[in-house]
Amino acid sequence: MRLRGINMLAPFLFFGMFMSTDGQLAAMTIDLGTQFLKIGIVKPGIPMDIALNTESRRKTPNVVMIQDGHRTFADAAIGMQVRYPHLVHGNLNDLIAKSFQHPSFELFKNRNPFYEIDDSPRNASSVNFKLGGESYSVEALTAMVLANAKKFTEEYAQVSEIKDVVITVPVYFTPVERLALERAAQMAGFNVLQLINDGTAAALSHGIFRRKDITEKPQRLMVYDMGAAKTTATIVEFKLVKEKYEKQPKMTVLGVGYDRTLGGIEMTNRLRDHLIEMFEKTYKPKTKVNTNRRAFAKFAKEAERLKQVLSANAEHFAQIESAHEDIDAKLKMTREEFNRLIEDMTPRFGEPIEQALRMAQIPIEDIDQFVLMGAGTRVPKVQEVVQKTIGTKEIGKFLNTDEAVAMGSLFQAAHLSKGFKVKPFNVEEKLIFPVEVHFVSKVKDEKTEEIVGEKNVVKTLFAANSVYPTNPKTISLTSYSDDFAIALKYGAVESLTKKQLQEVGNLLDNLIDVEISGLSDALKNRSSEESEFKGVKVSFLIDASGIVRVRRAEAMFEAKSGIVGSITSTLTGLFSSKTEEGEPTTDEATATGSNEEKIEEREAPKAEETTPQPEPSATPSTEESPKANGTDETTTSGNTTDVKPKKKELPPIVRLRIINKYPSAYVPNRYDVDEEKRRMVAFAEKERLADERAAAENELESFSFECSQYLEESEFTDFTTEEEKSKLEESVKRIRLWLEDDVTKETPTKEFTDNLLELKNVVRTVKKRQEHDKTIPEKMKSLDTLLETTLSLTTLGNNVDEEKALFKKEDRDGLKTKLDKLKVWVEGVRKHLDTKKKFDDFNFTGKDIDSKIRSLNREVDRFMKKMKKITTLDELNKDGKINIDDIVAEAEKKASSEENTETKDKTKEPETGAESEMKTEL
Repeated sequence: MRLRGINMLAPFLFFGMFMSTDGQLAAMTIDLGTQFLKIGIVKPGIPMDIALNTESRRKTPNVVMIQDGHRTFADAAIGMQVRYPHLVHGNLNDLIAKSFQHPSFELFKNRNPFYEIDDSPRNASSVNFKLGGESYSVEALTAMVLANAKKFTEEYAQVSEIKDVVITVPVYFTPVERLALERAAQMAGFNVLQLINDGTAAALSHGIFRRKDITEKPQRLMVYDMGAAKTTATIVEFKLVKEKYEKQPKMTVLGVGYDRTLGGIEMTNRLRDHLIEMFEKTYKPKTKVNTNRRAFAKFAKEAERLKQVLSANAEHFAQIESAHEDIDAKLKMTREEFNRLIEDMTPRFGEPIEQALRMAQIPIEDIDQFVLMGAGTRVPKVQEVVQKTIGTKEIGKFLNTDEAVAMGSLFQAAHLSKGFKVKPFNVEEKLIFPVEVHFVSKVKDEKTEEIVGEKNVVKTLFAANSVYPTNPKTISLTSYSDDFAIALKYGAVESLTKKQLQEVGNLLDNLIDVEISGLSDALKNRSSEESEFKGVKVSFLIDASGIVRVRRAEAMFEAKSGIVGSITSTLTGLFSSKTEEGEPTTDEATATGSNEEKIEEREAPKAEETTPQPEPSATPSTEESPKANGTDETTTSGNTTDVKPKKKELPPIVRLRIINKYPSAYVPNRYDVDEEKRRMVAFAEKERLADERAAAENELESFSFECSQYLEESEFTDFTTEEEKSKLEESVKRIRLWLEDDVTKETPTKEFTDNLLELKNVVRTVKKRQEHDKTIPEKMKSLDTLLETTLSLTTLGNNVDEEKALFKKEDRDGLKTKLDKLKVWVEGVRKHLDTKKKFDDFNFTGKDIDSKIRSLNREVDRFMKKMKKITTLDELNKDGKINIDDIVAEAEKKASSEENTETKDKTKEPETGAESEMKTEL
């Protein structure tokens, strides 16, 4: 196990053979961009690729629209953005885990002034929007977008369900922002394998496909990514390192830099405001554009298009039909004007590069390769400033910048899922935000052992610029004898600028308030004569997603009798007086063990965060103990014998209850997750019914129009009776008027299906007649030919001696009798066909004729098997009475397959009624 490295996929991927279904094996990844998603999928039988959405596109708009209790996603929602800009919600990523007081919300509100905010006191801890009388948090809306991505990816991969996912996040996301996004993914029904930094994923994609080029000599790559809302720079180093058995490639993140408000959206908004200003000066409308949200949305849409065009053209016209007050706008814009609009932003373009170099502590000359990513880097001014910042370094073109993040994280998803075996590719991430533990230590008098005071203690758990995922860190607290609380806070972040710290806002105030309960009860249940309390051990780690986890808290006891000597010895080492209280230590047991141990984390619901919790049970901290893992109690059963009762031995370790609170951020707890899951299930069911109703309405509308065309075609009306034609005309007229005048949103699906069935019943009857009119004559022709051929067999030997005849007379006569009966049936059918009208129903079907043909073929087979053994064929042929060569050749062919025919007859399905009837007639 590599504690500081993450095994990644090599170019060769092998599928595990131990899983039962493709759905269990499949995993996906979501490149969660501000404006777009890109979804990767890996499953057996399908190469790792980008999943196509329902519009068959490789990228999907990150938006959701809720109107009248119905949700619309992706391109369909974008199409409604101009008409309903206040209902289509996007650009939500930077609001995750934020409150209304956070700087990110203020920026969002300035950019999107028409959203209706739910700022009621009960929602003060998070950003909520009002939609259709309901309140939706940012995390809930994000969960809906993720659930929609999950749905269309399952359809694309043709699996029933995909649970495992890796999601990309910006490198500057704090642990609570990452945790809130993880909970949003859980609302969507995902099992989050990892949250991976987008810059790391892009660099990983580069390294995976160039695995063979990695040597012991370090190779450094910088990825500069300007997206819609943020800009990041990531420096990584590739090299081969000696592992246990062989050398393996390793990617280390050396430094990162970012600007979380610098991106394409800011440029677009400036261009939008400039176009509005030009419009109002040129056309002088009566009212301001920003008072009309539809007009405002039109200018925003045109500004985005114009920005893209100006990246390739020196000038272009902005054209907006009915822009405002029914005025068609046509405004000329040049690239030079656009550059003036973003002139004050240009110094910021190179700052992430410089920050990443400072963190990595290397000069730009030590960077071997440099690559641009993100739509924002297509702006010529951005490329100009970046090139100036990196000097003579060449901007590389070797990376598929549109999909590199999705593909890099897809390799990680394949590694972490259980169904794939991958070659190792180690990764070390860089920790930006250091984590400290704060607690109050009680000071005891050395002589009296009485508490005489308290002191505040601060210990660093995870230092800045260290790597993660980390080994578990444990602190030992020996001065507590009652329930207590500790706090996890961020340390001094020296690598960030003052502006960056302000953008993080109050998220830096406190990370987690950890309440630990159950200690006082554990001590009450212990006698000081039996055991000695050695303190409380609390364990922490930062996982591969960059989330700080409080793993467990345990009260430690040492038996005075020495019965548990080995345990006592271990605990004595752990709580040695040489270690100061609260001093973090590495948990060696887990440092060398499996990383699959469950991280236990309990949270109180909002309504119960400050209420007392049920008392815990004292249980051993062993994986075999069901109580230690929070599961139901178990009992043993089997043969029993009379034994003397033993004194109950108390366990040396008691698991304590942990409640995590996030005072500076909104993190959905398990109750929030379950509630949103229920709400999304209700949405999905309502949408399913609405989709069924819409499909039924569309089908009825389409079929009624089709029926009206049938009534104008002679090919259809020739097969229709006057009564049927009149009924169909009346039904079509009534239904089309009903669809135009009476149908409402409340019209139930059953009314559409009933009307559709009424039309189909009439049309089905007529179509059946048309089909029979085409097929039955051809079938009858085949039957006539076969009947005439078979009748010729019965004449063989009529004019020769009986001894020379191929078939016995009684056999010939028997077959002729059966054929005469069949001939009578055929003549009856012919008479019916000659006299019936096109609109008359047939009194038989094509299946009846097929049955007659099969029965006749069987009779011919039986007859040919009765042919005599011929020894004087030449003599018989000399008589010239019959053409024996053809007959014998056919007979021999029939006889050669006798055994196969017999076997097939025995294994055939029971004959139908028509076949049995034909057999009797023959």
